[in-house]
Parts: sequence; structure tokens; C-alpha cells
Amino acid sequence: MIHYFNPGHETAVLNGSKFYRPAIPVLKMQADLASLPAWYAAPDDYVLLSNQAIPQEARNEQVALWGISPQSIHFFEKLNKQYDLQLKIPEWKEEYRFLGSRFASQQALARLMDAIPEIENDILPQFFSDMDEIEKCLMQSQEKQLLKSPYSSSGRGLVWLPPGELARSERQIISGMLKKQSRVSIEKALDKQLDFSMHFENTPEGETKFIGYSIFQTNAKGAYEKSFLANQNALEKQISAFIDKDLLRIVQNTINKILNDLYSTNYTGNIGVDMLVYLSGGQYKLNPCVEINMRKSMGYLAVRLFENYLHPDVHGEFFVEYHPDSKALYQKHLELQQQYPLVFENGLIKSGYQNLCPVTETSNYHAFIIIAQ
Repeated sequence: MIHYFNPGHETAVLNGSKFYRPAIPVLKMQADLASLPAWYAAPDDYVLLSNQAIPQEARNEQVALWGISPQSIHFFEKLNKQYDLQLKIPEWKEEYRFLGSRFASQQALARLMDAIPEIENDILPQFFSDMDEIEKCLMQSQEKQLLKSPYSSSGRGLVWLPPGELARSERQIISGMLKKQSRVSIEKALDKQLDFSMHFENTPEGETKFIGYSIFQTNAKGAYEKSFLANQNALEKQISAFIDKDLLRIVQNTINKILNDLYSTNYTGNIGVDMLVYLSGGQYKLNPCVEINMRKSMGYLAVRLFENYLHPDVHGEFFVEYHPDSKALYQKHLELQQQYPLVFENGLIKSGYQNLCPVTETSNYHAFIIIAQ
């Protein structure tokens, strides 16, 4: 199997063109972090880097994309033609435009709310295509609202809005979102206490299998910052400090069935469901489907990274950072190597710092782990 890291997947799906060119920051992230799949790939798999040729012994391999889009498929079709390869490339299906959007997430959340009484019924996003309707919704609201674009991820495409009339700058932002994506969703802004996700895999046989939990942290704008590294029992214990373990099991089983209904006939690959714990009326509540990622994710990478390379008793953190100053990033990398030397036990990382991709004096993106002693 040949793995390929192509971030910015949702924007490529929205664009829909096989000739789509990602924004420069996305291309830089792709180049700097191209070797990330090595941490979840099987030992005999390949990882394609941007400056690397495909070896002849891999000419018939299956291609495993970070996320499926017309542009990423076309990239490998060109390689097949240019180098006379027979790579097995995923097919693009028009259903993916719905399944990879917040429209599918809303449908899944509605089904979860119908099936599980403990899920509050006022957290379902509503979609709007008209500015006046958006403003009417906000005028009628007594609480802060969160507006999202249908095709976005990792904290992009989010706007927090107070009740009442829109400010001019807010109108401009929303108008731009409507122009690009036709519709936006609005939902009640929640008093978030914990971000976590459940990870699943659709098999070629049409099964949907639960892989594990990840717990992560975002910044004030909702953008991904880091994942927490621990064994699955420790992660579940951390989540169940807020949410009853029986409810977690019910949610896991229910969303497994929902994902199987929605995705299994059309899609083989990874699915991550972002969730959050929030405070409501002095009690901890669960939003079991903030968004569905029809692709691999940093949370999935954290799960596999822990399984494959970390000692089962350790706790640590996995970071993805952007640094505008490449030389300062390289210096930080050298300092972390000195500050947190790697310690192994039985061939697994017990403590220390490890960069997950090469860091050079031209790098801007830094993926790394720090395991506490």
C-alpha cells in the first residue's frame, strides 16, 4: 500500500475540480509533514513524498489517501500514465460531496438525538442560505450562536456570533462564506469542557469497526493544537469522568450503525467523529457528533502512533505547530532533543521528544511528541 498525505481535503472536495490547486500554506504543510503516514502505515507499506519517485516494486500497490478528492485522484492518475504504473486508485463518487460535509454530520446527529434521550434536543445545527434569515435567527436568539461553513475542518470556517443584529464585519464574513458554499449552519454555542473523538473504519467487506478514542485540544478559534497520548483505557477513563461510561457505549454502538448505514455502501476507509462535553444547567452533557471527518485525521494518527510505537503505560502529547520563522523552529527542535532525550523500553518509546517528520532550516510545520517521564 502507498500512503499519501494530502491535507486541506474538504476544500478540495468543495472545489470539485481535478485541477484544483491548494493554497500555498496547505502545500507547505503537505511538504513539511509528508512523512506523517509512516507512523500509522504497516511495516511493508510505502509513503510517497513530494520529491520521491515510486519504486518499481510498488507499481501495482493500492493507494491510501489522507482524504479522497477529485484532485488527489487525478494526481495519481497522472503518475500511472506518466510512469506506466498500475496503481490501484480510489474512485471518486458524487455521494462523497454530501458524506464529507456538515450536512451528513447534521443528519447523523439528528438520528443520535432520536435514539438517545440523554442527548439534548436543542444542539442540532440549522442550515441557512439567506442573510436576512440568518439575522432573523440571531435576533430571536437569547444565546451566543456558532456559525459554520459546510466544508471546513480543524477550526476553519467558524464564526461566533452574539444574539442580535449582525455587525458589518460579520455580514462581510458570512457573505463570503455564502458566496463560496451557498449555505451555512447555525447552532447554539456550547460551554465546552472537553474535545474528543471516536474513530471508525469502513472495511471493503462493508463492516464499520470502532478503532478507538482520541482526546484533543483546540485554541480559542477552534483550530487543532494537540492530542493527548495514552492507552485506550486511560482515555476512556478521562472521558467518563464527565460522561457515564454506559452512555459512551450506547453512543459508540449507535453511531457505528449510523455510519454503516450512511457510508458503508459507498466508502472504504477511515471516519472520525468529533464530539464534545459541555456544561448545561450545571450538568455535563454530550454532543456526540460535532462533525464527521470522512478521512484520516490527527486523532486517528494519535491512536495508531500510540499502538505502534509507545510503551503502553506512558502519557504524553502529540503537537502540530506552525512557525513562520524556519530557523527559530529548527533551533527549537534542537533544544527539545537536548531537553527531552529519548528513552526506549522493549523497543517502544518510554519518554522523551520525537519529531514525527524531518525538521530542517526551511521547515515551517512541526509535528512532534513529548512523552513525560
